[in-house]
Amino acid sequence: MKVAIIGAGSAGLTAAIRLESYGIKPDVFERKSKVGDAFNHVAGLLNVINRPINDPLEYLKNNFDVAIAPLNNIDKIVMHGPTVTRTIKGKRLGYFMLKGQGELSVESQLYKKLKTNVNFNVHADYKNLKEVYDYVIVATGNHQIPNELGCWQTLVDTRLKIAEVIGKFDPNTLVMWMNTVYCKSGYVYLAPFDDKRAVLALIVPYITKEEIDKYWEIFLKMEKISYDVISVYDYEHISGNTFPHTYENMYFVGNAGGAIEPFLGFGQFASILGGALAAKSIATGCNFENEMAYLSNANLKLLEFRKAIDTVDNDKIDRLIKFLTTPLIKQLIYDTNFNIVKYSSFIIRYAVNELFRF
Repeated sequence: MKVAIIGAGSAGLTAAIRLESYGIKPDVFERKSKVGDAFNHVAGLLNVINRPINDPLEYLKNNFDVAIAPLNNIDKIVMHGPTVTRTIKGKRLGYFMLKGQGELSVESQLYKKLKTNVNFNVHADYKNLKEVYDYVIVATGNHQIPNELGCWQTLVDTRLKIAEVIGKFDPNTLVMWMNTVYCKSGYVYLAPFDDKRAVLALIVPYITKEEIDKYWEIFLKMEKISYDVISVYDYEHISGNTFPHTYENMYFVGNAGGAIEPFLGFGQFASILGGALAAKSIATGCNFENEMAYLSNANLKLLEFRKAIDTVDNDKIDRLIKFLTTPLIKQLIYDTNFNIVKYSSFIIRYAVNELFRF
């Protein structure tokens, strides 16, 4: 069986590793000279977003033999609203994952597990590959190919400003800010590399590339952020729905398969899981669309969450943070396997419209 993989990101590398486990040696094509993004950054992986799966890294290890070491555990989440600040504490609320070309990055870890050689600096053409291979896994990191084939629907388009900053940080604490003045219905997060370096990222939906600088300056001024900045990058995140996830003999995974969820913009777990499921489908003949149903359904629920958040003002953001951090609700969400994604839209509506009316 001949299988080609376009893209050596986390989805493509996972697919290649899993195909090897089935005795299939794929041909992997990567347009860059190395695996991983050109700049290192830290991504969050929150357990609560992936329910009913309780621990996504354990799930990948136990079900697909894909073991990935996190940069650090997340044991505390600090949420800053416009006028309130609340803290969630718990053992292993999630993980910080290193992305990029660093030795401990997700991509580097996966690459080390791969036996197959990657063909670097190759701009693979799916139109040619699908004629000479039995299967082609599209893991390009963007939606260009499924969009060209009519399999893509954009859900949320966001702009990001990502800075690497120097300061004093708790390596196990995720800090978040929400305020419609500087991020509309988006958010800002701070995720540490270690106790001295961190990623500070502003995520704003529904704006142009030219507008992100204005919101960044407003955020820094309003929140009195004075970290030393090493580097700054502008980025675009497009969350979308890919359907179907196959076209002729091609499989869409990672960002090409709609891995970026539309609420917080996380996509690491979905990318790795999608790559593993594509390999399983090719090797065993199981229905890939059925295998991807969990991820697709989760994105649709999180889209409801996104639409609800799009309607809130600063007063309602404060209400929501208060509600989510009240002792009983906090225990339900963070100390059990309660599927908050399934009931996300109801929770948002109830929290901001029914509670704290006074």
